[in-house]
Amino acid sequence: MAPRDEVLSWYRAATETLISTPAKDDPDPESAAVNVLLQRQAKALLIIHDALRDPSPHQVDEPLLTRRLSDVVSISTSKFYAYRFDLLPYQWRQMHTDALILSTFHDILCSLGQNAWLGEEALDGVVEKLDRAVITAGGAGVLGTAWIEKTLQLLERLCDASPSEPPAKRARRADSHFSPGEPYSRPLLSAERTCPARSGWSLDKFDKYMNGDTSPRPVVFTDLVATWPALTNRPWKSPAYLLSRTFGGRRLVPVEVGRSYVDSDWGQELVPFGAFLSRYISSEGGEEVGYLAQHDLFSQIPSLRSDISTPDFCWSPVPMHPTDPAKNKTPLDVPLVNAWFGPARTITPLHTDAYHNLLVQVVGTKYVRLYPPWSKVMRPRGDEDGVDMSNTSSLDVGVLEGWDEDAQGMTEEERETAKSELGSQEYWECVLGEGDTLLIPMGWWHYVRSLSVSFSVSFWWN
Repeated sequence: MAPRDEVLSWYRAATETLISTPAKDDPDPESAAVNVLLQRQAKALLIIHDALRDPSPHQVDEPLLTRRLSDVVSISTSKFYAYRFDLLPYQWRQMHTDALILSTFHDILCSLGQNAWLGEEALDGVVEKLDRAVITAGGAGVLGTAWIEKTLQLLERLCDASPSEPPAKRARRADSHFSPGEPYSRPLLSAERTCPARSGWSLDKFDKYMNGDTSPRPVVFTDLVATWPALTNRPWKSPAYLLSRTFGGRRLVPVEVGRSYVDSDWGQELVPFGAFLSRYISSEGGEEVGYLAQHDLFSQIPSLRSDISTPDFCWSPVPMHPTDPAKNKTPLDVPLVNAWFGPARTITPLHTDAYHNLLVQVVGTKYVRLYPPWSKVMRPRGDEDGVDMSNTSSLDVGVLEGWDEDAQGMTEEERETAKSELGSQEYWECVLGEGDTLLIPMGWWHYVRSLSVSFSVSFWWN
């Protein structure tokens, strides 16, 4: 089957599935009414599809169809602001996903109706909407994330078959890597506080270390991920490779804009991966800091997940929180895996996690400072705009050390007092290079600062 026909057939079957799947009992009359509206648009799309082979024109009012699909997206989007995400009724997440999928079907019908290929503008819009369904609504619904990923693969195949060379192929010609340079000063490490570096540990030795008579301290492992494709034959240090894995840079990613998530000017946006690279990562980017931080990139883009593997240490039985049992989380079935990608000077402020963490450095260098859970001078933040920020310290390591400007207006005396308090505590520090893995035990406060363009992967487990 030709790529064009394969895409159209795939979408038609999906739309039939959405129509034929019986709606669950819904006590909310608003969502029930919106779902009926969405079903009507799905049936109209089938009429438009079937008319592609019929010389007589269909009777669907396409401008109205476009408006109605947009209405459903807008209504469901408003619910994401009306509820906390974990309390959002599932049907609104499902309708958000379904409406975006049906909207892309209409975009594809408009573009492929008389052509064998999708226009660039149409393709960009389709990829953006599908990614929004995954990132915003978690791909909820009958079709789900797996269907969306398969659709993107079919679209890439259609794009590759186009007589005009697609951007992803042009990008593969480049063989440059991200600059390894560290444009800002590297912190000086003290020998007595530098995390020990280890190699050759077995899982049994790691188990004994984690469950010994004393609480585990941070350790840098230098050989856990040496065979990862992301470090070898499928290098993440290559912009061209990353663009090829993100549909020529079209895939949408969430970006934190600003130096730190506790700063007043901090914000978030969804941008195409290629735009993220050019705006924030490349040498042509501006001074504004953008950070792809704590994002489950590998569920969104499984092709990148195949470039890494979960370290065996993540299957070790490990102790729970060393000082406060109330902070223990329900045991995870599998580790939580997140991506952290940004330019030099991106930071994660001093904070603590509820899981043990193996932080793997794949591209560039990163400075990390760590304080134990029993430290008494961390000054945890409180409730801020209804959000519990007690896992984050009000102490800004970058400001106290003179690496960053003080936006909070501390006096010199306040700064020296806070720095002295921190200096009196046990702490460990390190600079992670490519291929290094840092063990951050559960409950340890840690401050993280990218020294160069940096791509890291964290594995949380308990």
